Amino acid sequence: MGDKTDIEVLLEHVPALDVWYTAFLTYIYHFIIFILVMVFFWLICSTIWIAALPTQIMMASVSNVPLIYVTKNFDKIREKYLKKYQKKPWQHFWYHYSYTSPFGCAALYAPLLLKTDYFLPALIDFPSHFMTLSLFPVYIALPLGVFIIIFGILLVKPSQDSDRDFDFYLYIINPKKSRLINDGIYNYIRHPRILSRLTLAVGFGILANNILAISVALIHLLPYCVYMKAEDKEIVRKFGKEINIYQKKVPALFPRFSTWSNFFGLILKRKKN
Repeated sequence: MGDKTDIEVLLEHVPALDVWYTAFLTYIYHFIIFILVMVFFWLICSTIWIAALPTQIMMASVSNVPLIYVTKNFDKIREKYLKKYQKKPWQHFWYHYSYTSPFGCAALYAPLLLKTDYFLPALIDFPSHFMTLSLFPVYIALPLGVFIIIFGILLVKPSQDSDRDFDFYLYIINPKKSRLINDGIYNYIRHPRILSRLTLAVGFGILANNILAISVALIHLLPYCVYMKAEDKEIVRKFGKEINIYQKKVPALFPRFSTWSNFFGLILKRKKN
């Protein structure tokens, strides 16, 4: 991958996205899926509010189970795509699995549909239950939720030009393009993108301001954790002892207490490493 950014690598291997109308149609395709999934979630929760939890698991699973399958069967997948699509196999691979992205986005933003009534009308008329009652006054819920969301956005920035998750995704079809990344934010945690999702989801749950929304925010990470484990095992198979030592040294999601200062300094752009 050299010094190219994620978007440059994506455009190189999925050239259809470099054409404005195919990029636009792809965006519309993803957006329609996202809206349909969100409407489905809203309908389910409006009928049986507690069904938000299993529905959220289902949405997150649709986003992750195909990628877990690909991760565990990458040799078979690679052979299939290289044989069937001799030209642009990664483009076909990306499009065939790109539907997982809007499902993942819907799972991330779903807690916002469960918000308690303040400022704007509530989207769902919840029955009186401890899980749906407001947790905080509005003057606490809003700034706290926004602060956590901003932190979640900042958390992913240090890995934008060296995203090992993206690099591993490309490795499925073209392993020669992959490389070991263990510097920058990867000095402190192995999966900053998943931690970012967790932080954003919790922020959305606090904005929604009830236990149900926060529970929905947290439970959607379960399939992501399964995917994370599958990815870690495959990376060990690929890089061997070197990555095994790294994984034992660096935590998956939360930095060691002794490195918190450097970790937060990196996120806030005070330090490079």
